Amino acid sequence: MRAVLRCDASAGSGVGHLVRCLALAEAAGARGWDVTLLGDVDAPLGRRLVAAAGVPVRPAPADLRRALADDPGLAGADVLHVDHYDVAGDLRTAGGPLVSSMEDGAFGRRPADVVVDSTLGAQDAGRPADGSGTVLLGVRYAPLRAAVRAARRAAGAGPDRPGDDVLVVMGGTDAFGVSAAAARLAVLAGASRVRVVASGPAADRVRAEVPEAEVLGPQDDLPALAATAGVVVSAAGTSVWELACLGAPTAVVAVTENQRTGYERAVAAGVVVGLGPLDAVRAADDDAVAALRSLIGDPARRDAVARAGRALVDGLGADRVLDAWWAGLGRAVLAARPATAEDADLLLDWRNDPATRSASRDQAVVPRAAHVAWLDRVLADPDRLLLVVAHTGRPAGTVRFDREADGLWEVSITLAPHARGRGLAAGVLDAGERAWRERVGERPAVLACVRPDNAASARLFEGAGYRRRAEPAADGLDAYVKPGS
Repeated sequence: MRAVLRCDASAGSGVGHLVRCLALAEAAGARGWDVTLLGDVDAPLGRRLVAAAGVPVRPAPADLRRALADDPGLAGADVLHVDHYDVAGDLRTAGGPLVSSMEDGAFGRRPADVVVDSTLGAQDAGRPADGSGTVLLGVRYAPLRAAVRAARRAAGAGPDRPGDDVLVVMGGTDAFGVSAAAARLAVLAGASRVRVVASGPAADRVRAEVPEAEVLGPQDDLPALAATAGVVVSAAGTSVWELACLGAPTAVVAVTENQRTGYERAVAAGVVVGLGPLDAVRAADDDAVAALRSLIGDPARRDAVARAGRALVDGLGADRVLDAWWAGLGRAVLAARPATAEDADLLLDWRNDPATRSASRDQAVVPRAAHVAWLDRVLADPDRLLLVVAHTGRPAGTVRFDREADGLWEVSITLAPHARGRGLAAGVLDAGERAWRERVGERPAVLACVRPDNAASARLFEGAGYRRRAEPAADGLDAYVKPGS
């Protein structure tokens, strides 16, 4: 599969559009897609992020529709994704790629096969009908990079850092020169330590106007840095959703008009504290100082903001967008196939994952030689069926069926580590069951054996129509049975 992503990143436009595209490129690359980025990446931070992601960049053609048909390097793309306010018109063509469009309310709006507006509350605001296909609305579709999810895991659920340690981050370029004003506001609000991510003229202005602030320079792993701060002051752009996902107590400035709607909704949802528009921060007006002081000085409020952000933004938006692309291409989102000997290393990695072992009958690490011998026996046994279930083309889990006495079959399920926490277990089980039924028919009943302390597995099987049997299984595990026809 091939995807072409259209965006720019410059000192004037910032890197927000690029960061969203790189999150989608990561998600696509994890599924084995080839990804090319079209556009001008002039911002130094943008160039470093692209290089780190390993995504090839090509100049954007003047006529994008024609290039997708005629340019040998672009022709045959399966998906064109546009995250650019100035690319106008309907880019869909007969026989052309699936067209995906990123918009922020009315900004960047165009008809497409898949439309994404990850603005908070977009699902309630409505969108004019324009012939688009699948429309994904709301912050659950915000594309976030793997670095954000990694920093979220490292930070934990309850930040316990001094509130007077303030980090100022005004986007990848600080195109409006807000950093110095925000740093000065932090000092007035009682911060004892102010760190500012800035470079070039913006950094010079901070050094000149707020000499007590520490200028850090550009940061390639901003999520990891933000996770160390007591309070973050940011523009109300795409970085808000990264900070919310991290659980960073955040105060935001509405720097541009296209940020205003997101700003107002984020403040109303309690995932940030609002400092007002740009002019209020530059003037250090009393309301802005008081708002930031309330966050710096109140641990309970910081905790509430952090928890609200983590609850609202789970970091899986890019995968949800990729799922929509896959479905739009007419592919089955979940599909089961028989395992083969070539799956040995993949299945061994899943089997020896600590979370998998903790839910298994045998919790020991399995050596590779023993695993390969076991897989050979399973594949050769007519009374056993091992299935690999792929989610949008990427293996996401296994479902195994073993024939027991009296025509009863026992089922077991394993999710790949990358597939956990995404609500896929029920679908993986269902896809496996359907493939198994195609082989054995509707008559056999199926048994699931669950460790008594594994409440998640019990809920999974009960939700799939299994009922707990009064007597346990032979090895003392809880037994759940789903009758056949």
